[in-house]
Amino acid sequence: MRATAIRNICFAICILCILGSLLLGIAMIWDWVKDSDFIHKSFMTLGALFLASLLTLSVAKKLGVKDE
Repeated sequence: MRATAIRNICFAICILCILGSLLLGIAMIWDWVKDSDFIHKSFMTLGALFLASLLTLSVAKKLGVKDE
């Protein structure tokens, strides 16, 4: 896979995770959703996806994935 494709996919995942966490946090602040295990698991899932995409990007950069 080309480096630009990896970078674009990882960037999109990071942005979606940030936006999802922001919306979920605002919904909790304004009591649109109640605090529950589902909310905590959602935050942890978004955090894990964010971290995985950052690690994928850094490993690809460290291994020297080049554009074709």
